[in-house]
Amino acid sequence: MGAAMERSDWFKLDANEGVCALDAEQLARVLSPEVARRYPRADILEADLAGYFGVDPRQVIATAGADDAIERAFRALAGAGASVLTTTPGFVEFLDAAKRAEAAFLSVRKRPGAEFPIEEFCGSIAARKPALAIVATPDNPAGTTLSLDDFTHIAEACRAAGSVFLLDVTYLDFADDRSIFARALATPGVLLTGSFSKSRGLAGFRAGWAMTSLENAGLIDKLREAGPPYSLSSPAIEAARMALAECEASYRAFVKRIGEERVILEKALAALGARTWPSQANFVSATVPDAAAFVAAMRKEGILIRYWPGNPEAEGLVRITCPGDEAGFRRLRDALSRMEALSWKE
Repeated sequence: MGAAMERSDWFKLDANEGVCALDAEQLARVLSPEVARRYPRADILEADLAGYFGVDPRQVIATAGADDAIERAFRALAGAGASVLTTTPGFVEFLDAAKRAEAAFLSVRKRPGAEFPIEEFCGSIAARKPALAIVATPDNPAGTTLSLDDFTHIAEACRAAGSVFLLDVTYLDFADDRSIFARALATPGVLLTGSFSKSRGLAGFRAGWAMTSLENAGLIDKLREAGPPYSLSSPAIEAARMALAECEASYRAFVKRIGEERVILEKALAALGARTWPSQANFVSATVPDAAAFVAAMRKEGILIRYWPGNPEAEGLVRITCPGDEAGFRRLRDALSRMEALSWKE
């Protein structure tokens, strides 16, 4: 209990949580006694999602965060004896979901900031025929996006191998170019997953979704059967619905601010001697000579950032969430300005 309470004193920039889109009055409505007493109606949120994205409700399932959507996909499409393919380092939930589904976990190395290893990835699809081929765009921890050409190559490889292409777009709201969303939604055999946690700041409510083309609406039926009927709470449903219906202006302003913070943060890290690359997510990652020392220096400033000790694929890698508000970003910049230039030993 003590350790958990202590974390409330930290400035948390290690989990990519967004600024809550709802104000105090909206949160009061979400948490009202009337909402609390009702059984959850995920179908209402699914209708709202369908209207927001311009699709048929049969193409959508509302889930308890993107994690729940991914978990359902693994259960429904990649059980024991099957395999899944993704790139590493990446979102740890892909590996954890594979373990729980008893599916073999296959990976292709993608160096943070490097181009997508399209030939190796598509070659693995052809050779191994995984039940799921999984790509995040923008990816985590690098924040880089998948090109439309690479998307097409992967979709074609999956079609030939009989694999489902799971495209996680949790961070896509922050990207300058989001055209891959419409392309994916119109491509047979592609399943998209997304979340309200990042750009809408509703991580504590756990709300997300999965979506596919109308031609593949049967995939949504399989995901629906792979989990409990009430995975979302009524407050989570109301919060997500409100974020879609009432918070478009604040959402757009937040996304715009994140884009501005990314550019400044990349320059600040580069000035210290870190090796950076353009991010399209709500964070900036960089390689430093000693990640543990860099994290420790930030902790002295009261700031938590992410790194991956013991993971050789992420050696020297650190990730910093863009705060998304003026006071928080000033605190981060001031902390970085007090750090000494990094010393590389090569």
